[in-house]
Amino acid sequence: MKEYSYSNIREITRYGILFTDGYEISFEECKDEWCAEHGIGREDSYCVAARDSLEKIPYFVFYCKDKVKVLFDKKGIFHKKRNRDDFLKLQYILNRFGFSSYDLT
Repeated sequence: MKEYSYSNIREITRYGILFTDGYEISFEECKDEWCAEHGIGREDSYCVAARDSLEKIPYFVFYCKDKVKVLFDKKGIFHKKRNRDDFLKLQYILNRFGFSSYDLT
């Protein structure tokens, strides 16, 4: 499983996520993999990731062929608030593009 810090995201579009090293996640691929792994029909789900906001380091796991974990691991003053804000921002962006994530908390 690949791991990236949220700060390594260069761009998020309605098609997926592009990281600073050039690696890309396709939301449609994640949706297909999520449905296949959970035995759900493709038309019955819009889920692309699982998320956990209560872990010591909050994260999203995107269900592409090689799963990708996005960590919210900023350090320094007010790091908990900044990580929470970034976490909620990613969740909001996914929802805005018509996708969802499964809450593991």
